Amino acid sequence: MYWIQQLLEVFLQLVADIYEIFKTAGSFEELEECVQRLVQKTTAELIKIALEEIDNQLAAERDKELENIDKRERTIVTTAGEITFKRRYYRAPDGRNVYLLDETLGIESRKRVSPRLSKMMLEMGVEMPFRKAAALMEYLVPGLSAMKVWNEVQRAGAKAKEEAEELRRRVFEDGEVPTGKKEAKQLNIEADGVMIGQQRSEYRHAEVKLFVGYEGKEGEPRRLSNRKSVAGLGESEEMWEEASARFGQEWRLSRESRVRIGGDGASWIKDGLEVFPGASYHLDQFHLRKRLTEALSFSSKHYRAVSMHIANLDRDGLEKALGEALQAAGDKARRKRIRELHSYLMNNWEGIAKLPAEERLGTIEGQVRHTIARRMKRIGARWSPAGTDHMARLLAARSNNELTRYADNYRAVDRDRLARVMPESVINSKDGTTGRDLSEWLAAEVPALYGPEADKMWFKYVLKQIARFNAMTA
Repeated sequence: MYWIQQLLEVFLQLVADIYEIFKTAGSFEELEECVQRLVQKTTAELIKIALEEIDNQLAAERDKELENIDKRERTIVTTAGEITFKRRYYRAPDGRNVYLLDETLGIESRKRVSPRLSKMMLEMGVEMPFRKAAALMEYLVPGLSAMKVWNEVQRAGAKAKEEAEELRRRVFEDGEVPTGKKEAKQLNIEADGVMIGQQRSEYRHAEVKLFVGYEGKEGEPRRLSNRKSVAGLGESEEMWEEASARFGQEWRLSRESRVRIGGDGASWIKDGLEVFPGASYHLDQFHLRKRLTEALSFSSKHYRAVSMHIANLDRDGLEKALGEALQAAGDKARRKRIRELHSYLMNNWEGIAKLPAEERLGTIEGQVRHTIARRMKRIGARWSPAGTDHMARLLAARSNNELTRYADNYRAVDRDRLARVMPESVINSKDGTTGRDLSEWLAAEVPALYGPEADKMWFKYVLKQIARFNAMTA
């Protein structure tokens, strides 16, 4: 696959460049960086040589009905930097253009980022701002920009959106029945929205909806069992259908299954009762306590009284306690908050009363903070509508440990075809044009192998090893 002249040229250039760096580097940091870049450049060159030689072998064994038209260049950005190589393209009898090298190695058309680099870009892009992600990755991968990271995140987010919409369509338009992995005796679904600052939009903010499904809580501290998340920027009905279709892949619901929907009392969360017939709605404790604190923090006496009647599910006592708190409120703003609290509690009384105390929901606020807000609500952050939706979907995928499925993956390598064309020897010790043995060529072109410097470290332990054809081609 490799001609010895090619290897010597690449390797000797690497050695020469490393010694030049030692002479010019102003610090060990500069030395480390420059050597790393050189090794990556050498790696890219060796991959290029191997790819083009495999293409030569594929040309020799191809179906003769494929007409060899020309060679075309292709560039792929990898963890070793950009790799640019030429490969042949053919015209099939049916008029299709065929690239045998691309087909053999599973390289998708119009893909410019390698799968490994794509995964790195996604992991960094959903964790931190794109500029910071690019700056950190630049230490390892030369030539990356914030725009390249952004483009990769947008591509992956669009793929996640397309997948979710296709799944929703199959279930709710085509009537496909989801077949979950396991039957669920109980399914808890909590939902909440978070407002995200917008740019290039007619609105200043848009609400990302997050849905979290889980079977229960276990362990200490209490953790959600088999948690799955769905997120996106869409209308209530559409997002509930997406959540239902996604959860349907995980759980099978029967007549005996109990479905509990929890939230902060927002009307769109209660829309889930239409998507999950027979489900019950429950007000989560976090938002209940938050509303109580906002309205009654001025008086611990009235706060305790209202809380006691809620705990005892005493609606008449609650009405009386709120009336007493309203009379005790000293200003207009406090009275307004108490009236709003009264409406909130009455509108959600059924959601408060239905769930036993030991089974109360109330995890969604923490899920919103850790899944969505930590990345998307940093100070000054603004997102386009499409960018908001794409990032939310990828953050949910990361929460589900499914982020890598949206990386720019290639098809599997055609192992059988590759095995047929791979040469028996990795390195060819013959001249590529004349076929003669290269011992004489080495003695003429690299006399140091045999001269007075032959005992020096680089010659004795490195270059001479390259010259030993039998050992390298065995």
